[in-house]
Amino acid sequence: MEFNHKPVMLQECIDGLNIKPDGIYVDGTLGGAGHSLKIANLISKKGLLIGIDRDEEAICVAKERLKDFDNIKFVHNNHDNIKEILEE
Repeated sequence: MEFNHKPVMLQECIDGLNIKPDGIYVDGTLGGAGHSLKIANLISKKGLLIGIDRDEEAICVAKERLKDFDNIKFVHNNHDNIKEILEE
């Protein structure tokens, strides 16, 4: 599967997040990892990015796109369950 999607309002989202290098961030609709790739490039190895998607194929695409980062947790689930996901 291939995602040829340009992230919507990418810079505005990144600016709004005010990313801290050691912070924890959640992408609740991981998809093709457009936003997550930018976040991953801005956090340090002490930071954490949690990518959630209910589409297993999207997770596979995102894993490939983000393979150079070891501080990302991929979760096959629905963002509606974010409370339970983060408690884990």
